Amino acid sequence: MQNKLEKLFESLNLLRTNKEFLSSVEKAKGAIIKSLVNKGKLMACGNGGSATQASHMVGEFVGKFAFDRPALPAISLFDLATTTAVGNDYGYADIFSRFVDSLGNKNDILFSISTSGNSGNCLKAMESAKNKGIANIALLGSDGGKMKNMADIAIIVPSNDTPQVQEIHLMVIHWLCKEVEKHFFSKS
Repeated sequence: MQNKLEKLFESLNLLRTNKEFLSSVEKAKGAIIKSLVNKGKLMACGNGGSATQASHMVGEFVGKFAFDRPALPAISLFDLATTTAVGNDYGYADIFSRFVDSLGNKNDILFSISTSGNSGNCLKAMESAKNKGIANIALLGSDGGKMKNMADIAIIVPSNDTPQVQEIHLMVIHWLCKEVEKHFFSKS
């Protein structure tokens, strides 16, 4: 465990001084706030562990993060019945884009999470979002993969250690939730 913690702290120390990483997280915060101010919603997607993180983020928006307050508009693009229906009828690559096509509006944000940056179904959802004028934020690992070029804002954790990337992704998600909640419902 000590070795695991040392590696995590080492990565966090590098990110603490990574201006590109810090700037992209700040830009994501601003874009999410702008979307919500303009009556948009957050749509979140990912695969596997990243799907659970997308759902977790939505839970923090619709529920609460630090204190009781009104719900913030957000939806996870993972729904078991819809995923299997769309996957069966159209293909797995379409499971998120069909949601964006049906629910997405101009002032929304698509928040895609991928440790590789190469998730085909997230890329297709990002393409659908672009076609509808919806801003794309991507929370990525490794070198950002193909998704970094499709994103309006790419937050990249530059590591190939998937569990570590997921741990840092959760920290980013929690920070964004805290900052967005504070912006709209600051307790003075």
